Amino acid sequence: MIKIYIFTDSYKHFLDAISEYKKRLWRQVEIVELKPVKKWTPEQIILAESKILDERLQWEHGYKIILSPVGTNLSTEDFRNIIETQKNSGKKIILAIWGANWLDYSLLKHSIDLELSLWKMILPHSLALAILLEQIYRCSEIEKGSKYHK
Repeated sequence: MIKIYIFTDSYKHFLDAISEYKKRLWRQVEIVELKPVKKWTPEQIILAESKILDERLQWEHGYKIILSPVGTNLSTEDFRNIIETQKNSGKKIILAIWGANWLDYSLLKHSIDLELSLWKMILPHSLALAILLEQIYRCSEIEKGSKYHK
């Protein structure tokens, strides 16, 4: 099982892609939508959302990955190897996607195993979710020996 936390009000710009991959990954992925904090300064929002996510991650047991533009870049095969290694050891995979104002990674360091960068450029969080779901789907297809990856 893979669980994804995301701060979002809407996926409207990328809804079709997200819906398609959710359908393809039925019962393999759970998406937990966290309500974004609003009406504060960006610094206060970052602190509040980081604390919300940290509380959630502390209750989770598994391999925790947070998306970060300064995180490690992985190939699809390396990402798949991490997922398979953790699944084979009985661990759940927990992923987290930042909100509109990012997160304070220094507050989350003790709660995560890997900072992962999908791209060095900054992406909208709903686009990051669509890309992440596609990569998870691609990893599952590689595992099945499907031609999707080729």
